[in-house]
Amino acid sequence: MACLIAVAFLVLLGRLWMLQLTNWTKYAQQAVGNRTQKAFQPAPRGLIFDRNGTILAENSPVWNVNIVPCDFPTDRAEADRIISQLASILGVSTSQIREQIEQIKSQSTVDAVALKDIGEDVPLAVVAPIESRQLEMPGVVIDQQVQRHYPYGSLAAHALGYARAITAEQYAQVKDLTYPRATGLAQSSLTGAVAAKEPIYTPNSIFGQDGVEATYDVYQHTSPAIPMLQGRRGYRLYEVDVSGNPIGLLDQREPVPGASVYLTIDARLQKIAEEALEQTIAGSRRSGAVVMLDVRSGEVLVLASKPSFDPNVWVRGFSEKEWRRLSKDPRYPLLNKAIAGEYPPGSIFKIISAAAALEETNIDVSRSFRCTGVIHEGRDHQPFRCWQREGHGYMNFWQGIAQSCDVYFYELVRKAGLSSDIIADYARRFGLGSPSGIDLPGERSGAVRDEDWKSEVLREPWLLGNTLHMVIGQGYLTVTPLQMAVVTAAIANGGKLVTPRVVRKIIWPQWLGWGTQLYNESQSRKVKISADTLEKVRRGMRLAVTSPKGTARIMQGLGIPVAAKTGSAQHFPGKPTHAWFTCFAPADNPRYAVIVFVAEGGYGGTVAGPIAHRLLAAAFGIVPGTVPAPQASAIASD
Repeated sequence: MACLIAVAFLVLLGRLWMLQLTNWTKYAQQAVGNRTQKAFQPAPRGLIFDRNGTILAENSPVWNVNIVPCDFPTDRAEADRIISQLASILGVSTSQIREQIEQIKSQSTVDAVALKDIGEDVPLAVVAPIESRQLEMPGVVIDQQVQRHYPYGSLAAHALGYARAITAEQYAQVKDLTYPRATGLAQSSLTGAVAAKEPIYTPNSIFGQDGVEATYDVYQHTSPAIPMLQGRRGYRLYEVDVSGNPIGLLDQREPVPGASVYLTIDARLQKIAEEALEQTIAGSRRSGAVVMLDVRSGEVLVLASKPSFDPNVWVRGFSEKEWRRLSKDPRYPLLNKAIAGEYPPGSIFKIISAAAALEETNIDVSRSFRCTGVIHEGRDHQPFRCWQREGHGYMNFWQGIAQSCDVYFYELVRKAGLSSDIIADYARRFGLGSPSGIDLPGERSGAVRDEDWKSEVLREPWLLGNTLHMVIGQGYLTVTPLQMAVVTAAIANGGKLVTPRVVRKIIWPQWLGWGTQLYNESQSRKVKISADTLEKVRRGMRLAVTSPKGTARIMQGLGIPVAAKTGSAQHFPGKPTHAWFTCFAPADNPRYAVIVFVAEGGYGGTVAGPIAHRLLAAAFGIVPGTVPAPQASAIASD
């Protein structure tokens, strides 16, 4: 009997050892969880600024009518009295309120929960009478929340994106993300047990849905990921009785806003570009995009796409009429045309064709070809026309670029040996056919389609005519405006293909202890091309501005030297051509590259060029009227 008692005590001692020492943390957490409840408070999102500190995305107050179940009367008569008062103030039926209160009480005891739809985002006319009757209406409180607000409306809307309620699909992807344990998570004040990791997101979280709001919602470069624009929630930790009713406040933490994100965008220049583009497309079926890059760092100063939208409408929700108008607009206002619009580049592509010819053929810059306005090719003598129907006469390399002579580039194919494979190779060297890597969602890659593609996809042979179209930026070739801005920057900076970016600086919340993170190093790769070739292309673009018959003479009289190339791209029979204009300035010490695209705009020099002129003037602080304006005769067509 003594031995049996001893064994029993040893078993009991072993079990106590496991409970008290071996698995202490696990059971301590469960014990704390059984006697406590934590009520979370949402945190404001971090602010988004332009490069100069102008607020582009902020938080605005929203008042909700909340029910706190543990404070709401259990007496039926008292509860009915409060429900009747509340229904009168909100202008709804008592049954709607009673049904929601019962549902809220079944889900929680300490969390303050808003009356869905009828008590969310209420006006001051509702807030005031409830606040004044706090003693008469226990369990009913006004809770001030915040929602995203964009003070400048549609300005830079495609770059900023918008933030609104998280979707079920998004929540399923991020619900397991938690705060790092090392960042100061609270410990239980009762037992010292380490608190369970807190999830960053809940089914009620605000989540970035597009643009910067989506890309920088969570910082993915740590393990685990941590919130960036998403703030850290606050909480109140209550001790509760066996029924779950709170009997005391044990601990609390105030919500902390997310990181402050500074963009490379210049709000002043963005506004000028958008206004100029809007004026150009007003009253028509046109659309367009403007991109301005720092040629050295890849910083995006302007990223405009028109027509646009007001992200505030996404936050508050569309009316049926608003959504129908937006979604059925044939100009696709929701599409960020700067990074996701894919279009034939037309004659601005000639800067790549020219570089390929100088590198891979024996063409001499002084060799001339005669342009009569048309050449004929193929068994049926198909005409390939120059944009100047009467012809340019004899054109050498400099004149061919400056006057954008199509026949000169046709002859680079027919008489100098410039093949489609060479053109496609150099297009890809300059980044075409692949995303640029900008830190925004939704970028498209365009297409550089060659002989192999046509054989595999269309089951047709590649013809000489296909190469003639390709050399002038037509045919099966498509690009985005951003890609051509990167190409122009590479021509300007000596062959460095920069990775464009829209975020310049992040100021992390103090609780992380990370301070300020600067993005001051550009990511780039070198284009495999000689410095001499790039210098010749730059000179040709400069002549397009300075020569008497240059197609980019719109940039004369700006007060700074500019190098440019115009383009007019055919895209659909019977439709006006797309207008393109690309340039960099100052030509002798490049700083900015600008690309302007106007869908179905017509001629690049007359439609897109003035927008670039206006933007560069603003960037360099040139006051209108202080330098001679370009004459009408200085505006060419292509």
